Amino acid sequence: MLEPATNRALRLLRPRRTAAGVLIGVAGCGVSPSVNILGSFFPAWLISIIVGIVLTVVVRRVLVAIDVAADLRPAAVVYPCLVGLLTLATWLVVFGS
Repeated sequence: MLEPATNRALRLLRPRRTAAGVLIGVAGCGVSPSVNILGSFFPAWLISIIVGIVLTVVVRRVLVAIDVAADLRPAAVVYPCLVGLLTLATWLVVFGS
């Protein structure tokens, strides 16, 4: 069991730790990249995800056409990883500075 003085000290530090956690958490929110498409702003990550999914469908069709898709197992792991790879690559190529 903690001593009363230690317990009181922990209660005094709790708001400071919470405030520090909130400040660290919102530090990355200063710049939100958004793209203007026909007058409406879309977040850049949403565009990257859509491009990543479309590119994955194209890559899968190419892999099926050259008879390699059957060798990629398990497909439930391969294709989501490919979506992630192509999404992040799109982010870096298009929106990276």
